[in-house]
Amino acid sequence: MKKRFLTVLFSLLFASVSPAVSAPVIASERSEAWQSLPVSAPVIASEARQSLPVSAPAVASEARQSLISAYTTYYSQNDGGRCANIDLAASCIDGIILQAYGEFSFNQTVGERTAKAGYQKAKVISKGEFVQGIGGGVCQVSTTLYNAALLAGLTVEEYHPHSLRVSYVPPSRDAMVSAFSDLKLFNPYSFPVRFCLQVKKGALRSEIYGEKISYTYAIESEIIKEIDAEPPIEKESETDGIIRNECKGLLSRSYLLRYVNGSLVERKKLREDSYAPIRGIVGKKIPFATKKMP
Repeated sequence: MKKRFLTVLFSLLFASVSPAVSAPVIASERSEAWQSLPVSAPVIASEARQSLPVSAPAVASEARQSLISAYTTYYSQNDGGRCANIDLAASCIDGIILQAYGEFSFNQTVGERTAKAGYQKAKVISKGEFVQGIGGGVCQVSTTLYNAALLAGLTVEEYHPHSLRVSYVPPSRDAMVSAFSDLKLFNPYSFPVRFCLQVKKGALRSEIYGEKISYTYAIESEIIKEIDAEPPIEKESETDGIIRNECKGLLSRSYLLRYVNGSLVERKKLREDSYAPIRGIVGKKIPFATKKMP
């Protein structure tokens, strides 16, 4: 009897301290099981996003840690169509994050510049002339971003100059875009960067955020020579006077300067461009022919 009693007591004690390792976990218990996982345990995708640190590429705020570069251009607020186009194109880029070793395409990001997309008529360059066209002003957005990208140390993989000089940026610092011409940028850093474009009272500012870099950059523009325009064209007009002022063309180049702790360590030629002159137009009043009395 004593032996049987000890056997039962031993069995009860063993059952109270042994874990049920083979017991299945039902669905309602799985959440508790996930909570008890160690740090190194794999987790599902939704949980991975929630647990990412601030510096992880998937989090938008991480690319705003430090202002790397900024560039501002200005425009007249008298042209409502141009203002609307600049604002619309800038809004398509604002907040874009370019991942580490990623490529940015202006045309893919902004899309087609059409009336259906909300773009209006404003001055554009077509066949060597300033004319009215849908999307005028968008090139100022690409140009402003282009300069900020250079100042941030990003790699410019594709750019195109205008055929004529533009007033909002020094020569050899413009970046024309069209249906066939793109602006493409490459992020050479091991961290993502964020584009921030702001439009306010005739000023367009492009800022690029990311981690701090050891270099600072500057851009130099120089005019090699001016190109004279041909003699002005005479055009019939109701009054004598200048219809369009002539403008000299330019040969120009630009350089990218790299500094470390305020000391210049590199001066690299970026590009060399030719901008065509604009021929003037002079109005010539044509007197009305007088009819002879019968």
